[in-house]
Amino acid sequence: MNIEELLPYIEKRPQMYFREKNVFFLETFLGGFLLNEHLKYESFKDFRSNFYDWLQNKFCLENKSTWADFVYVISQKENLNSIDVFFREYYLFKKENIQY
Repeated sequence: MNIEELLPYIEKRPQMYFREKNVFFLETFLGGFLLNEHLKYESFKDFRSNFYDWLQNKFCLENKSTWADFVYVISQKENLNSIDVFFREYYLFKKENIQY
């Protein structure tokens, strides 16, 4: 299973994969999953660095440590759950960036 196949399952039931519906738990989970994928496939590309830049430009955000920090800031401004904001923005990012 790759990340594209896994994310819809996480979206439906995030607390089945991590303790809280929180973007920082998602970030940690994906980091482990994507590291495992990278080790399997030398040419594996993941969305995270491009997603970081995309979020920063879209929302005119100051530098933060990770894409999850950006998602958290956005979710706080919009008073929404950070996981919900992640999936909304991830799918928009994916739509705009067919090849990440």
